[in-house]
Amino acid sequence: MSSSLSKVRAVALSYGIVLHPTPPTFTEPAHHLGGRIIKHLWHNWGEDVDGLRNNEVDLYNVNIPLIEELLSDGGLKIYWTRMWRNSYGRLFKNISSASPRQPQIVNPAGPDAPTGAQVDIDGNAEDDSVGDLLFKWGPEMAGLISPHPSSLPVGSDGWAIHQGGASVTALRASFGEPHAPEVSDPDTVLWKMKL
Repeated sequence: MSSSLSKVRAVALSYGIVLHPTPPTFTEPAHHLGGRIIKHLWHNWGEDVDGLRNNEVDLYNVNIPLIEELLSDGGLKIYWTRMWRNSYGRLFKNISSASPRQPQIVNPAGPDAPTGAQVDIDGNAEDDSVGDLLFKWGPEMAGLISPHPSSLPVGSDGWAIHQGGASVTALRASFGEPHAPEVSDPDTVLWKMKL
């Protein structure tokens, strides 16, 4: 992303881990396929009239599933795709030794303030003898890994991966806003409520 924001061509390459553990024999064919896709993109870079760099696509996202078909003579199908708008659950799992029934303790001055009197969520003063709050990487990604087929729009990167193919998605380097009509009357965008 930083490359594309600096107006330099960029390709993000990701491998989708499907089998656990992933057979080591999948690695080299995936690297070769990724290299061939990137070379093709580089020599055939797409146009985007609203792109940051000379009306070019800002960046490409390439996803290659690590699956048995990588080893076949035909290899994987490669699809031009759109981005599947999805989300996932939590990324980290609480592994604290503290019982979940204990009150949650917070510093009333904020998380970066020096330690001192602590207050539980109900406002009761507590001392500083609270166990550590620990997390480990434990994402809830079932909706991404095994979504219901009806939730995958045909032509999306998620759809391509679940078809057993690689996906190539042209992207813009921005946190884009949804399409909105042109504003001709400022009163139509003025908030009419007091906060």
